[in-house]
Amino acid sequence: MTEGSTSIPDVDIAGSKRKQKPAKGHEITTKTIKTPPFSYACLELISEAITPIQLDEITVRSYITSALTQFLGLTGAAISIDILKVDGKECWIRVPREDLSPLIGAVGGWVGGGDPEGQVGWRVKASGNFLSTLVGNHGVEKIWHD
Repeated sequence: MTEGSTSIPDVDIAGSKRKQKPAKGHEITTKTIKTPPFSYACLELISEAITPIQLDEITVRSYITSALTQFLGLTGAAISIDILKVDGKECWIRVPREDLSPLIGAVGGWVGGGDPEGQVGWRVKASGNFLSTLVGNHGVEKIWHD
């Protein structure tokens, strides 16, 4: 030690000597979401039609409702579906977490459409509980198929 500085130990109530830890500026907390309320899916419409079919929200809802009704009856028609984005032949949807598996089964096996437009069906491009991971991985397949 130098002559000008002295070290005074901290004494607590019990009389034992120990150093106090410096106060931290921020307290870091984390929270893990184990069961998110919603799940997300990216679907692509596959068509036999010569002219490309442009999707809109009404067409997406009617095709998905038709698939769910065919697969699960009235129970499937009652599944809540939120259409987040429609872009060309792709659409992003949100469903309650517990309804994702029935939805994937319904749209994956559905074939619809009539004679003038040919048959149509859905291809499930991505599905999961967290939208951020799906969007981050969206388009990765284009790297290998371009």
